[in-house]
Amino acid sequence: MLAILAITTPIFLLIALGYLAVRVGIIPKSAIGGMAAFAVNLALPALLIKALSARPVLDLINPYYLIAFGAGSLLVLAVGLVVALRMRAAPLDQAAFQALGGSLSNSAFVGLGIVSPIFGTLAVTGVALSMLVDLILLIPVTVALAEWAGQKEGSAREAFLNALYRTFTNPLVLAIFTGMFASWLQWLPPKPVMTAVNMLAGTAAPLSLFVIGGMLVGISVRGQRVDLGQMVLFKLALHPVVVALIVWWLPPFDPILQACVIVLASMPMAGVLPMIAQRYGQEQLSAAALVTATALSFFSINLVLWLLGEQGMLPAGLS
Repeated sequence: MLAILAITTPIFLLIALGYLAVRVGIIPKSAIGGMAAFAVNLALPALLIKALSARPVLDLINPYYLIAFGAGSLLVLAVGLVVALRMRAAPLDQAAFQALGGSLSNSAFVGLGIVSPIFGTLAVTGVALSMLVDLILLIPVTVALAEWAGQKEGSAREAFLNALYRTFTNPLVLAIFTGMFASWLQWLPPKPVMTAVNMLAGTAAPLSLFVIGGMLVGISVRGQRVDLGQMVLFKLALHPVVVALIVWWLPPFDPILQACVIVLASMPMAGVLPMIAQRYGQEQLSAAALVTATALSFFSINLVLWLLGEQGMLPAGLS
């Protein structure tokens, strides 16, 4: 357990540092938006291109991983939607974002910082595949439901197509496909370009974690405790359990990716959740859930890692 804590504790210390730096005024809150834009548009894409282009293309397409994470995430999204609609009598737009909060993993920021030291370079493949599920399936479906509920911009089909367009022009998605294409061609950029890519990639993990901490400043968790509790419980408990059950049901595949997909499912919800929800007036609950889940995830992630270690699914020295 101490070996696991040695890996996870620095991750949450960087998140805490970002929170404290903004809270005491060392870094203005207004600067966090620019830092987040740098991380999402430059640093993380550089890391994805670097890692994916260096691996054989057959290692990058793992259908069982996609089934485990995709089916597990969609199932949790569907259950969360039904619970919010039927048991909580929530409006469709609110229910859609409650469901998304319970199934949208922070793979890019928190997840990457945790799985990379544990599973090595193959972990970036898992992060990329998880992000594709989130960006191509979960977010467009949620946006379509919210648009449909508000009858904005036409039909749900039109909203879904608009969301897909925004998805496929997202720098992270473009970076994933670029890295896979470069791997397929077995091509790398000239050395000076690759050196610049490596330098950008090196900033991705610490900057992303610092940004997450800064984003948490000023968010209140008061009110709507039952709705908030549903989102946090689904994200930190139900999501990894469902994904683990699907992994158990599927035929065996790469053991590292089996463990990686469960760990990534145990991440708190992604930091973009309140930003997406803001357009539909659901940012307050989403932001409160983000704060709560991020704080509690220190305990839940370490618990998941300990359980995987007890099953012999972690590398030697962590089991």
